[in-house]
Amino acid sequence: MLTPDSSTPAPVGRRTVLRAAGLGGAAAAAAAALSACTGGSAPAATAGPSGGTASATPAAPGDIDAAGVDRGLAALPAIIDRYLKQSTVPGLATAIVHDGKVRYLEGAGLREFGKTDAVDADTVFQLASVSKPISATVVAAALTKKRATIGWDDPVQKVLKDFTLSDPWVGSHVTVADLFAHRSGLPDHSGNLLEGLGYNREQILTKHRIYPLSRFRDSYYYTNYGLTAGAEAIAVSAGMKWEELADQVLFGPLGMKSSSFRFTDLQSRQNRAAMHAKVDGTWVPNLTVDTDAQAPAGSSSASIRDLATWLTMLLANGADVLDEEQLKRIWLPAIVRPGMPPIGKSAGFYGLGWIVSYEPTGELRVSHSGGFGLGAATTVTVYPSHGLGIAVITNGPPMGLPEAIAVEFVDVVRHGASTEADWMATIGPFVAPEETADNKKYSVAATNPAPAKGASAYVGRYTSSFYGPLVVSTSSGGLSFTAGLNHERWPLKHYSGDEFYFTTTGEDESGLSGATFKTAGGRATALTIGAWNHEGLGTFDRA
Repeated sequence: MLTPDSSTPAPVGRRTVLRAAGLGGAAAAAAAALSACTGGSAPAATAGPSGGTASATPAAPGDIDAAGVDRGLAALPAIIDRYLKQSTVPGLATAIVHDGKVRYLEGAGLREFGKTDAVDADTVFQLASVSKPISATVVAAALTKKRATIGWDDPVQKVLKDFTLSDPWVGSHVTVADLFAHRSGLPDHSGNLLEGLGYNREQILTKHRIYPLSRFRDSYYYTNYGLTAGAEAIAVSAGMKWEELADQVLFGPLGMKSSSFRFTDLQSRQNRAAMHAKVDGTWVPNLTVDTDAQAPAGSSSASIRDLATWLTMLLANGADVLDEEQLKRIWLPAIVRPGMPPIGKSAGFYGLGWIVSYEPTGELRVSHSGGFGLGAATTVTVYPSHGLGIAVITNGPPMGLPEAIAVEFVDVVRHGASTEADWMATIGPFVAPEETADNKKYSVAATNPAPAKGASAYVGRYTSSFYGPLVVSTSSGGLSFTAGLNHERWPLKHYSGDEFYFTTTGEDESGLSGATFKTAGGRATALTIGAWNHEGLGTFDRA
C-alpha cells in the first residue's frame, strides 16, 4: 500500500505567461496598461518619470506632438534604467519611431546573465506573440503582391483539405480572418499543451478537430494554433513554407536581416539574447526554447533595429511592401474582446493579429504584447495618425516591464509626467494568471487522508484519443507517469485515496495538478489529469 504524503505540500506559484496584450486568456496586462495610459482620469497627484511628484494631470489625454515626443525621448533613458533595475531582468532593447524617423534605438543590460556581452540595437531576441502582428503583415504583403491564391475571407479548407473542426460546418467555413481574429470558437490557447508534450505543427492542427467549440464568430478565445492554421493556409496557397513566405514578402524587401521564424536561424546568430527564468532567486539563461511548431503565432526572432524598420514601414502606410487597403484591413476591429463590455465602458477589439483600440478622441491605437514564462516579454504599440511607433523587447519573463516602459513614455509625451508612480506594479497583477483550483487544493495537505491502494492497482498503460499514450510506473519508491512524444516523466505524490498530484512543468506550467484515478474492483480503470482537462479531454482510459 502506498503511504499517504502527510506533509503540507509547499505552495507552487504558477509561472506568469503573457501571450498577447488583451483581456482574453493570460494576456490581460498590456491592454489594461495601454488603455490606462490614454483613457480615463489621471490621478490628482502622480509620480513623474524621475520618481518625483508631478502636478495634477488633465482628465483627457494630451496631444501627441513633436514637442511631446522630444520630451518623452529626453525622459526615456531614465525610465528604462529605473524599470530595468526594478525588475532585475538581464537585458532589453527599445525603439521609438516618429514622423518617419527612428528617434531612439538602444539596448540596455546583458544578453545573458553571468556574461559580460551587452545588449545593443542588433541583439536578436525571441519575440513571442509579437509574432502575430508580424504574421498579419506577412499575409497582407503576400496578398498585396498576389503571392497567395486565397485571401482573408476564404475558408482555409480550400487549401488545407484535411483541416477541420469538431463541427464540420464550422470547419468548412472558418476563414483565414476568423483564425487571425481568434473568433473560430476554438478554446483558449488550444494546442499549447500538445506542443509541450512534443507534438509537431501538423499533428497539433490535426487534433484541433477534437476540441469542443464555442459560438462561431461570436466568441473570442486567444489561440496560437488557430492563427497558425490561418497562416499555414496562406503559405500553402503560395506554394511555399510559411518561413519562406515571410522571408520573401517582408523580411527580404525590408532588409530585416536578423529576422526569422526559424529557430535554427536564431541559433546561428552570434549576437543573441538568451531567455531567462528565475530559479531559487537566480536568473538562469536558456538558449534552447524552440517554438517552431507555432511559428506564425510565436516563434519569430528579430533585433530592435529590424522592428524599427518594420514600424517605419507601417507608419508609412505600408510603403512599397503592402497596400493601404491591406493595412486598413488588419487594423480594422474584427471582434469584441473578450465579450460585451459593461454599460458605460468602452469595448476592446481584436483585428487581424493586432489588438485594436481607440483613444477618447477616436484616434486609432494598435498594439500587441507577447511573452514566454520561460523568459521573454515584448510589446509594440502604433499610433498611426500621430506617426508614432514603440517597441520594447526583453529577455526575462512577463512581469509588465516592456509595457511599463512604453506606457510611461507615452504618459510623458502626453502629460509631461507619468500618471502612475509605478507602472510595473500597476500592470503586474494583470500579467499574473489566476491561481488554479488544483494548485489551491493541493498546496494544502488533505484532512484525514484515506490510504491509497497498492501500486499495482495503478501501474499500467493508459490512452487518450487526444493526448495519446500515458504510462504509470513505480520509480524511487513511488508512482510516476510518462506521457507525450517527448516521454517526459512526472513524479506523483499521494493526496487522499485514489487522488494524487504532481508539479506541472514547461511553458504552460500551472503549479500543482491533480491526477485522479477511477477504480473498479480494486484496480484503476482511468486516470484524469487536472491540468489537461480544461475542455474535458484530460481522461486517459486503461489500455
